[in-house]
Amino acid sequence: MKKRISLVLTFVFLTAGGVTAQRSFYNKEFKFGFKYPAGSKLSRNPHSMFANGTLKGLAQVSLTNPGRGLGGAAATVSAANMTQDACRALSVAEDQPRKKKFGTVTFDKTAWVEGGMESVHPLEVYRTFHSGVCYEVLLEMGMEKYPKRRVNESAAFNRLYVILRTFYFRS
Repeated sequence: MKKRISLVLTFVFLTAGGVTAQRSFYNKEFKFGFKYPAGSKLSRNPHSMFANGTLKGLAQVSLTNPGRGLGGAAATVSAANMTQDACRALSVAEDQPRKKKFGTVTFDKTAWVEGGMESVHPLEVYRTFHSGVCYEVLLEMGMEKYPKRRVNESAAFNRLYVILRTFYFRS
């Protein structure tokens, strides 16, 4: 019985340690930072196919193993100096943004799905404004063509939400 309990406790500690392992990112130019999953790949100054030309791509976090049926999962963080009205005017979807709070930061969230019958690409955009800077976090999933099983994209999104939960500003 003691061996079984210690084995279960060991498993729990190993699992918890893997889930909470995170790395840090900080940008000196725009004075913000966030944490991201340790097993993912960070690219600095990325070019996103969804960039609108106004915001500068600063970091992209790609999950190395996004999950069954997913071809990829990534978060692209962009920013630009502008007014709050100009930040609100940036349109990325047809629907109205909804307020969503992660940690201490409130974001305006819009979501839509790109693609068609073969495969779909769910997208979520989170935008916030702080001290004259507009920040945007684009979460994107790429599903495999004709997946055989139901794809759980919410699990991959949940792994990327750590970026939003740990997003912070420095003065």
